[in-house]
Amino acid sequence: MTTVEAGAAKFDQAFEPVVANRAPRVQSRTIRVVVFNARFSTRADGILRCIRRPPLSRADVILLCEAVWRSDGSGNGGLASKIADALRMSFVYVPEFVRQRSPLAGWSIGNAIICAQPLEEIRGVALPSYKTGWRRIPLAGAPRGIVAAASFGGRKLTIGVAHLNSRCAPEARARQMAAYMDGVSRDGPAIIGGDWNTTTVELPSRRALAGVAVRMALQPLRFRYPQAYEPLFDEIARRGFEIEGANRAGAPTFTFSRALPRLMRPKLDWIAARGVAPIARSSAVVPARPAWHAGRVSDHDFVICDFSV
Repeated sequence: MTTVEAGAAKFDQAFEPVVANRAPRVQSRTIRVVVFNARFSTRADGILRCIRRPPLSRADVILLCEAVWRSDGSGNGGLASKIADALRMSFVYVPEFVRQRSPLAGWSIGNAIICAQPLEEIRGVALPSYKTGWRRIPLAGAPRGIVAAASFGGRKLTIGVAHLNSRCAPEARARQMAAYMDGVSRDGPAIIGGDWNTTTVELPSRRALAGVAVRMALQPLRFRYPQAYEPLFDEIARRGFEIEGANRAGAPTFTFSRALPRLMRPKLDWIAARGVAPIARSSAVVPARPAWHAGRVSDHDFVICDFSV
């Protein structure tokens, strides 16, 4: 793996992007985009089994959040490189947070783009950081999204991924999204996605969870249709992006407990597009299980959509 040269000066050494490009795949007239929060890559083998199976095996772009990387000399690399190696795809990984103390020195977590075409114009985009009263894991860093470009069907397509704060207020998430969108090209075809944590509420501490449980009971649909409560959607619309057709309406994407009825599970993971058309009825949520009888590999599900290029 090599460190990308363009834009590397914007990062401290620990946060430099890692990129590996491979020969382009023969391209059809459509591309399949997948968004997935890997939950610290704790079940990397199971995640890879999921991605090897249809419909995920036909993905042309995979946007990963909470992907772990190890640069401690163990040769383990990370989830992004593991998936890219298995599918013979290109990838870029940008760290957001690093573990500074041994025995996990060299460990980081961040976002990644895995792509069937070589990636160019790679850059990290710093997002505002918000502190809460939750007990913190000893990590150093700050949230960062990724923006890159790839050629599909002879057109340059901007691709991006961002992971927004799950515990700050919706207005703060909107500021994060605005900062991310400032790093995305202002015109041309583009597809972005990620875990945008559209919880519709603020969670400043664990005590706030009780109030969220009450809201779930009284207003369960707000967590599956969060658009009216999350101004970040105004930010993406202002830049010409649309979510309609690229996401299965009302389909939850997060299961923190199977005891919670599906009706009350939230929709946190999204795809948005500008200048490319989603193919009708192609958007779906795929359970994060390598088989119907297997356990979950993440508390998030896979979000997919096909686009015409």
